[in-house]
Amino acid sequence: MTGSRGVLALLGLLALLSAAPARAEKKPLGPGERIDLNSATSAELMRLPGVGKKRADAIVAARDKKPFKKAEEVTRVKGCSAGWYAKVKGLVTASEATGAARPAAAAAPAAPKPVPKTAAAAAAR
Repeated sequence: MTGSRGVLALLGLLALLSAAPARAEKKPLGPGERIDLNSATSAELMRLPGVGKKRADAIVAARDKKPFKKAEEVTRVKGCSAGWYAKVKGLVTASEATGAARPAAAAAPAAPKPVPKTAAAAAAR
């Protein structure tokens, strides 16, 4: 019986130790450091208090559909209440939209410019 208890205790200890690195990865923000809601990765967003993988992914998905014009617009994301925002408002910012959520016209490549006709080519017609 003591042997099986020892094995169970060892398995429990291993389970706790394997969960510890996940918590250690959440590096707190330094003084004056802010997270940009429009450009941060999920991992960077997870550095905010109260933000896990699910909430970080929801913020990224919402900003990919429509970038945040102001940081407080993050409250439109499910799970990001006004109370949560009040706790993190000094830690977040919303810069101009970059990358993924540009309007379609800006994201599409420009059409090639027509080549100007030379006087000789125009006279040949």
